[in-house]
Amino acid sequence: MFTHTHFNTVGKVTVPFGATQDARHENVFLFDANVLFDTNNRDMDHAFASYLADFAEQRSCYLLSNMNYAETVSRIPTRLRRRFAGIFASAGTEFWRGNEVLVRHEHDFSDDVYEYVARMVLHSAYPQKQAPLIDSGSASLRICLAGTRVGRTAKQDYLAWENEHLELDAFMASFERRFPDHAICKDTETSLLITPNSFSTAEVQNQLLRRHKSARVIAYLGNRAAGGYAKPMCDALLRENVLSTVAGPSDISQLLSYEKKVMKDINPKAAAPVRLFQGAWQ
Repeated sequence: MFTHTHFNTVGKVTVPFGATQDARHENVFLFDANVLFDTNNRDMDHAFASYLADFAEQRSCYLLSNMNYAETVSRIPTRLRRRFAGIFASAGTEFWRGNEVLVRHEHDFSDDVYEYVARMVLHSAYPQKQAPLIDSGSASLRICLAGTRVGRTAKQDYLAWENEHLELDAFMASFERRFPDHAICKDTETSLLITPNSFSTAEVQNQLLRRHKSARVIAYLGNRAAGGYAKPMCDALLRENVLSTVAGPSDISQLLSYEKKVMKDINPKAAAPVRLFQGAWQ
């Protein structure tokens, strides 16, 4: 694959056929949890989950999630979850293997930050306001004004209202002025993520390279993550590493079908036959 390349997808993915894999490097794959799900579904497609699990049996694969660990694993089928070598949860501030946290960045958010967030929630002008999601991690804070465990229709209604009123954008600008020692971004269309400047997602790459000394990191991220909370990691990627921005499971399947072909060409006995996930070309 081309090094440190961005594949921006608008309906299809550009796959670098003809590029060769450097056998000196072990390829380590990092997947954005949010792009493993179709935009209209909360649950992962079973065929895609099986396809990805088969791939993860042959390569070291990790997951990067804006959600906390419990919420992340609740959405990942068990077989696939067990194939991941580790999960970077809560925007990368925690690293989990199995059900054990191995690395955790600690930060005590000030009372001022919590009070500011509480005032934002209280003063929201959204007319259908429900109990908001406020998820406080060890070094991350997520807020979703659409509410906790709301259905698809309710979330779509909130998104339509937010797109018209841009309340989250106004809150982000206000928060940045008040707390310059924190980073804030939209981690989804309807939620905000706050982390302290003492943490950078560049640490995710560092953790991967500590575990795989000569690895080349290949990251498949959604545009929201790549331009938001994971941007420090993307900016810090070493030259030989690869960043592909993808829209969903079909894009990932198309790219992994190419990876499987490369694996088969390098070591025909070790790699499984190339098998394309059914929805990849749709």
